[in-house]
Formats: sequence, structure tokens, C-alpha cells
Amino acid sequence: MSDSLIDVAEDHSLRHWTFTGTARVKIGSEAHKHMFCRMLLETHDPYKPAVIDWPALSPDALERLCSLPIWDIAVQTEGRASINVHTYAAQLSDPLLREAITMDGDEEARHKRVLAKLIAAYGIEIAPEPHYPPPRDPEWAWMRTGYSECIDSFFAFGLFRAAQQSGYFPEALVETFEPVIQEEARHILFFVNWVAWHRHNMPLWRRPWHALRVAAIWAVLIWERVA
Repeated sequence: MSDSLIDVAEDHSLRHWTFTGTARVKIGSEAHKHMFCRMLLETHDPYKPAVIDWPALSPDALERLCSLPIWDIAVQTEGRASINVHTYAAQLSDPLLREAITMDGDEEARHKRVLAKLIAAYGIEIAPEPHYPPPRDPEWAWMRTGYSECIDSFFAFGLFRAAQQSGYFPEALVETFEPVIQEEARHILFFVNWVAWHRHNMPLWRRPWHALRVAAIWAVLIWERVA
């Protein structure tokens, strides 16, 4: 197990989080908001990308890793996600939501640093990074990032598991990268609860417009992935 991972007891507590409030929580309530925000904040893994001990790879495994045509897109996706999430968090007035979504953005930024360390460790060449300007519509950018994680992780989690079971990548490399997979799962769980809470609390007249925005986001995401 990598030196970057927390000890077994801490790891168990992060993966077996329990809500201590009431057994039944009404969607859109303060208890619902408290639940999904506390989940994200209390399951934060404090690992540091700088101390990750990347395992040595055989020539074949290194060639397979370096030949994957994903590294530019992966780094840029995390860079944009961090800016999008932080921009949305900064304009929130609710302190608990702002704290939780800020942490989400911090973790996205950390994913980019993890990828940067992996690329440096294995000599992977990528194109120069573009500039990431703050989005003009923070809520749109936040929702686009959240739905993007949902659709990408649907495939990425399966591919990650397939690589683990097939031996396509060494077990040590899979284990080292696994905390990022856990964080993405937490982000998705937080986001889908936020969507339900947010929709429930908006006025009825705004819901059709919100539904159209969500449909537009899905259309954009699907088009981008087909392209």
C-alpha cells in the first residue's frame, strides 16, 4: 500500500460514514442539506500528492500507461473542474454549502496535482495547459461539472475495475491511484443530493427553466464525448 494512503483505521472510518441525524430525511430539508454536506466534509482524505510513492513499472506496463491517449484531457478536465467549482462556491451565501463545495473544488485541484505527479514520475508527455478563466455562469458551470463527473465515472469506474482484474496495470499502481476514485464517488453522491435539494427549494415557476438547463447540459456533454 502506498505511503500516501492513510492508516487502516482512518480509512475504515472514511469509507463507513454514518449520518447521526434522524433516520428519515425529507428531500430539500435543512436536515437533508446537513446530511450531504457533512458526508463530504467528514469523509475527506487528507493525503498529499507530493508524497505519493509511485511504484516502479515494468517496460511493458510503462509503455501501456504512456500510450493511453487520455492524459491531456484528464489534466485539463480537472483544471477546469476546480475553477468551475470554486467559482460557484465563492458566490454562495449559505456557509455550510460554501464550505462543502469549496472542499469539492480543493479536491478537484488536488486530482490535477496527482495527475501532474504521475505524469512527471513516468515521463509522460502532454501538451501545455491552457488558461482556465472563471465561468461567466457559475451555476451552469457547477452543474456541468457535476453531471460530467456522473457520466465520465460511469465508464471510468468500470475501466478502472477491468484494469485491476485483468492485470493491465500492476496492482501497486491501481492501489496508489484508488483514493482519487473514492473522491470522485463522494463528489457524485454529494452532487446528486445537491441537485435534489436545490430543485426542491426553488420556486415552482423556475423548475421548467432548470429542467431545460439540465437537458442542455446533458446534450452538450453527450456531444463532446461523441466528438
